[in-house]
Amino acid sequence: MAKVGCSVPVEEIMKAAERLPPFPTVIWEVTSLLRRMAPAREIEAVIRYDQAIAAKVLTMSCSAYYARRHAISSLRDAIVALGDQQLIQVVMIACVARYFESDLSGYEVREGELWRHAVATALLAETAARRLGKKKVSTIYTAALLHDIGKVVLSFYVKTYLDAILTQMKRRGRGFLDAERETLGVDHQQLGEMIARRWSFPPEIVAGIGCHHHPNAAGSHQEVAAAVYAANRTATAMDVGCGEESLVQSGPEEDEMVKPLGMKPATVGRFWAEMVSLMDEIKELLTCNKMLFAGNLCK
Repeated sequence: MAKVGCSVPVEEIMKAAERLPPFPTVIWEVTSLLRRMAPAREIEAVIRYDQAIAAKVLTMSCSAYYARRHAISSLRDAIVALGDQQLIQVVMIACVARYFESDLSGYEVREGELWRHAVATALLAETAARRLGKKKVSTIYTAALLHDIGKVVLSFYVKTYLDAILTQMKRRGRGFLDAERETLGVDHQQLGEMIARRWSFPPEIVAGIGCHHHPNAAGSHQEVAAAVYAANRTATAMDVGCGEESLVQSGPEEDEMVKPLGMKPATVGRFWAEMVSLMDEIKELLTCNKMLFAGNLCK
């Protein structure tokens, strides 16, 4: 990550990344309890210990996307109604939220917008993985949810040096990621990879985050990175929380980067049209997220 024509001390950015709080342990505790089929009251006790996460879990579980036909009036109701896999999803979303609650105006996204983008990308990636019969569904979901974690640290520097980044894009014809890297000495994809490694996530999740713009660079983990890439492209095309980086006007139908997913050219267009239609189901959940950032609960 060499510094290229840039006055920003990369060491300062690295230290800022190291100061990022550790990933909440509640997700690993809940996962462990589910594996040993612990009763709902034990799981509730773990989640309730972190009140901020508990509030988010309850709010999101009340959305039509997760609640479906279940009436949820308490945290325990949510745990029972969601089931193991969806409970892990919701807790993971709640854990990630605390990082995206900070000021991210450097990327010109409104409060909560980057979280909405992360959630949409994760749900799109998970659905795509299931429909394509992929085995690493949870891995793909987690990598997609955290794919922009590097922006949490870089936002301040992007805001400070935005003019220089935009000049790189205009004068040298660079994409946002390349201009970000050349101006700051590191881009949000690289920084996200470093953060994920520091948090001890497995290599395939690290690769999915670190190569979500260039999945062909993910080595043996190209399938995970390609799923995150395609979901990110779809969410971006739908203009969900993308801000200044949103330079893509269409989805990944014709994109060579999705080849590791094993989709045939004759079906890829129809498949991603289905992914776009899935956004209609996600909208209500994203509305709940928006209300949650404003301090309200979905009714």
